[in-house]
Amino acid sequence: MDARGSGFFEHMNVLIAKAEKIIHLQIYLIDPDETGNLLMGALITAAKRGVEINLVIDDFGSAKLSEAETQKLIEAGINVKRFEPFLASDKFYVGRRMHHKIMVVDEKFAMVAGVNIADRYRGSTLTPPWLDYGVFVEGPVCKELAIACVRIMERKFIPASPKWPKLPRKGKGLNVDDEVWVRIRKNDWLRNKREITQSYNKASQMATKSITIVGGYFLPGRKYRRILANASRKGVEIKIIMTHFSDVPTVKYASDYLYGWMLRNNIRIFESKTSMVHGKVAIVDETWSTIGSYNQNHLSAYLSIELNLDIVNREFSTNFHNHLLEVIDKECIEVTQESYYRNSSVFSKLRRWTSYQLVRISLRMLFIVNRIFGIND
Repeated sequence: MDARGSGFFEHMNVLIAKAEKIIHLQIYLIDPDETGNLLMGALITAAKRGVEINLVIDDFGSAKLSEAETQKLIEAGINVKRFEPFLASDKFYVGRRMHHKIMVVDEKFAMVAGVNIADRYRGSTLTPPWLDYGVFVEGPVCKELAIACVRIMERKFIPASPKWPKLPRKGKGLNVDDEVWVRIRKNDWLRNKREITQSYNKASQMATKSITIVGGYFLPGRKYRRILANASRKGVEIKIIMTHFSDVPTVKYASDYLYGWMLRNNIRIFESKTSMVHGKVAIVDETWSTIGSYNQNHLSAYLSIELNLDIVNREFSTNFHNHLLEVIDKECIEVTQESYYRNSSVFSKLRRWTSYQLVRISLRMLFIVNRIFGIND
């Protein structure tokens, strides 16, 4: 679903109002603004009618949520846990964050998204909402999502199995026209989970026609860049929706540095002219889609705890792909070689290169620090 505007949050509130037994909500960021207060109010109302509510927030991402506001939730009967303070006496978590955006209701309904809970994701009459996406699911996968939430909440982490199942191909047990195949994919590199990274790599390697990506903080590593370059050489059409406006200017400049590489490899770049792009989705051959919290960068790949859903179904992926083409047509401006190099002064080139090196080195240092100090959760 297109998660812009009030519709996404209204749907969350409807599901909370429908809850009968239990709600799991794991979110990187809740701001105590109008949007956050409305949702927290809905959770409090549900708790007062006897619904068990387990809320996990990231301590760094949700820093604006004060202890007094947290205590109000606890007093209403909500089980609130913060994922690791930025620094603690017996732990050293720098960069490793719980980046989930998941809500599961009664193990029957769930929403998995890239959307945090704050006014900027909902927008207003004065400012457009950020461009982001989420998916609503029903069925057995909801029970699996609930189990994943409990494991994070109770710190019962399970290492990844050594063998990753292959992505189903047409004619090998999956009817992509009549069936909907959904699976949970996780990334937690420090606990040997690289499932989302592997899904992106496998699906993109198998592409024969198109790869379409929404990349809010798109800074792929060498391996995925090599996969995209190989796909482009095979004639796969690659489109990436990027942001023109960014809440993290250094990352924007670093992404701009990679534009030259993308353009040389016939990867088409489209910048939103209206909204900050925060989405984290990809579609391959209008058959496979992935939606969730994972960004194509080293922070998601090696440091944060991420969760996506892989969805294989031609109708869903085709409709989603057509929607993104409409966004490109109506809301974006294409970055061409001519326009990119026209705006490449000596200063801008230096700023892009410096930002790219700074981001790359910083993330590597964070990764090394976490490896040295280990994890203890």
